[in-house]
Amino acid sequence: MIITAVLPALSKEASIGNIVLSEIAEYKDDKQISHPYNEVKGAVLNLHQFNGHNIGVIIPAYNEENLIGETINGIPEYVKRIYVIDDCSTDSTPEIVKRLTDPRIVSVRHEKNQGVGAAIISGYKLALEDNIDIAVVMAGDNQMDPKQLPKLLEPIVEGRADFTKGNRIIRGYWKGMSKWRLSGNFLLTWLNKIASGYWNISDPQNGYVAISVSSLRKFNLDSLYGGFAFENDMMIKSNILGIRMMNVPIPARYGKEKSKIRYNRFIIHTSWFLLISFLYRISNKYLFRFHPIGIFYFTGFILIIFGIVLLLFWPVLILGLVSFTFGIALEMKEINKSQLRGL
Repeated sequence: MIITAVLPALSKEASIGNIVLSEIAEYKDDKQISHPYNEVKGAVLNLHQFNGHNIGVIIPAYNEENLIGETINGIPEYVKRIYVIDDCSTDSTPEIVKRLTDPRIVSVRHEKNQGVGAAIISGYKLALEDNIDIAVVMAGDNQMDPKQLPKLLEPIVEGRADFTKGNRIIRGYWKGMSKWRLSGNFLLTWLNKIASGYWNISDPQNGYVAISVSSLRKFNLDSLYGGFAFENDMMIKSNILGIRMMNVPIPARYGKEKSKIRYNRFIIHTSWFLLISFLYRISNKYLFRFHPIGIFYFTGFILIIFGIVLLLFWPVLILGLVSFTFGIALEMKEINKSQLRGL
């Protein structure tokens, strides 16, 4: 994959490997840029931090010409880097980003449209190579209020969590959501709880997240799903890796943006993905180690399937549900222990 990157405040066009750095602003000083490809000089950094931590914000963008400028301009001053990942937009999104003069911006363009997950992965890779402590994801359509960002950062900074995720469906924060979106969210929340094992997490499709870079290094990023189910895959693999995840109440904010998700297709596709991912998770985390949780889950799953196939043979079905419920109870106990260790 060839990526074209545009870094503000460069004095001339330069090239490093398969990265092309184009001039879009006047030369300002001779500081070495805090970027993985730091052989190039000439960028002015915003040296502000959040409680001593370097924050990088990743903004995946596909045809966001109406709101990308507003989104970037709203990023707080304490953020050190803004990674704008243009997923091969066909509108004026890349031109708008080029005109912005904020020296914190690193603009990257995919030559082919690969999906929102792939755009986030590209941003994560840059954050891993840069001097970043916490990586945040914010959509390019201005749905995510930057004023809420400290809520995501504080639990990680304080050592209470490794990964934080916004939650729009508690405390009445869901009121900005359409009924169709809310119904689909509730369904996917319950399916995702089973698939991911994070029974304490709701609103799994919320993409307003923050993760410590030390936790991010545990992932094989190239193995993550690149489409709209990226959030679910990230959660499932976080659970396997033992990453502490926390929900943070954040209001829904909807305005001029238009969702690119086709909900009928998305819910069906994601539900199937979650079923396969559940089997993958319990196999890798529990079953191969003969852990009781995996045995209860797997036995329950098989008995439930047999009970349904045998035209609702109730004794088998009930036995399967009991076994599966034991698996849930044991896993919830494990999660509580993990969360307590983070306090």
